[in-house]
Amino acid sequence: MALNVEGKLQNVKASIEKYIYDNLYTTEGLTICWEDVPFEESGVSEWVQETIIGPSERMYHRQVSGSTTYGNTTMILLNFNIFVNPKENKNIVNRTYKLRDKIHNYFTIGKEIDLYDYSSGNFTTSLQKMSIDEIITDNQIPNDNYQQYNLTYVIEWLEKWNT
Repeated sequence: MALNVEGKLQNVKASIEKYIYDNLYTTEGLTICWEDVPFEESGVSEWVQETIIGPSERMYHRQVSGSTTYGNTTMILLNFNIFVNPKENKNIVNRTYKLRDKIHNYFTIGKEIDLYDYSSGNFTTSLQKMSIDEIITDNQIPNDNYQQYNLTYVIEWLEKWNT
């Protein structure tokens, strides 16, 4: 049994991070604390930390494409923690809510994200669409040092493998 490109979690992670880079970093100008990349918050007034958690659930499908390709509707959690540093940001009134709204514009239920074949270096041809299925958390978090807000989304796609 071999995973095909639509079953590789590295393609899911890279495709979601490309979507975040294109929209939240490039378009909205947000500072992103990328998962697995060192980040120093001193001197930064606000930032968004992204983390992919999962897969969390799977629903099995037989013969999704031909007689030898099987699959799962697979769900992962995409978590965002939004931080505003009151020592570095004097304009903090409702700032976490404003940042939350910027993120949520790109992650509404039903929104689709292209799944690319990162494992082969292909960021031009979409293999399929992943979709935002549910919002798990959407609330302010008590924090003694920063203003903090948490958003968690469920993203699903059809994970495939061949027998």
